[in-house]
Amino acid sequence: MQKRESFLEGFRRCWWLLLLPVIFFSAAAAFFFNGREGYPDRCASFVTDIEAVAVSRGSGDSSAARSGGGIEIALSEPVSRDYFNDALFLGDSITSGLTIYDMFEGFNAIYKVGVNPMSAAYSDFTTTSSGRDLTLSEAVKYYSPRKLYIMLGTNGIDWATTDELLEGYRELILTLKTENPDCLIIVQSIPPVSLWVAEDDPSFSKDNFDRFNHGLKQMCIDTGIYFLDINAAFTTPDGYLSQDYAAPDGIHFGYDGYQKWYDYLMCHTVHGSSVFSIGESGYLVFNA
Repeated sequence: MQKRESFLEGFRRCWWLLLLPVIFFSAAAAFFFNGREGYPDRCASFVTDIEAVAVSRGSGDSSAARSGGGIEIALSEPVSRDYFNDALFLGDSITSGLTIYDMFEGFNAIYKVGVNPMSAAYSDFTTTSSGRDLTLSEAVKYYSPRKLYIMLGTNGIDWATTDELLEGYRELILTLKTENPDCLIIVQSIPPVSLWVAEDDPSFSKDNFDRFNHGLKQMCIDTGIYFLDINAAFTTPDGYLSQDYAAPDGIHFGYDGYQKWYDYLMCHTVHGSSVFSIGESGYLVFNA
């Protein structure tokens, strides 16, 4: 009986030691998820889990390994901001907003206000790291990115045809890929605009944006590069930009819009070596 009492007394004095493993694993979990900056919760907000798409070029075979088609980026495991250390963002005034908000600190971007897919090849872009204006080829060579994110098309959709914009885009992509064969090119769809903008100018209608983005996706598949549907993150049921994300002009993003874009990028990523190369014909081919 005495031994039993001694044991109980000892347990009463040292019971807290049993909590040490719980405290340790809780701290480790907190450290891990803080390092991921809460991205699992943010990724969960994108309820539409887009399946990766690989489309055949006319053969009826959807196997990307045999068709050489491009890929639509699906919802993926969240990453930390280090993922973008070797990335470069290219675009117009919408992309220039990446230089304003602190969530994009460390992101490299080149931008030109008013640029469109047809003028990008010969325009001078402002670089974020040096502040110098460089041509597109010079800027991409300067940064030597592993991942190149492009968003173009909002400028031009009000005066050029979809076919003209896409043809200029295609020529731009093939030039960039030929000059930078080890670079992963990721073309982003253009985001929607506010409803009142489309009511003032029908060229900014939902149908016109959908037509361009659908053609853009097909162009990416045809040329063997990545397509990222940014539009899906911002489109409300009526097909226009939510006022929660819009700047006063109804075309650009406000702070919450850039936060949404940031979260979407963190949850839709590509990994590994390039699966594409330039074939003997001069076109992109899939490395089986």
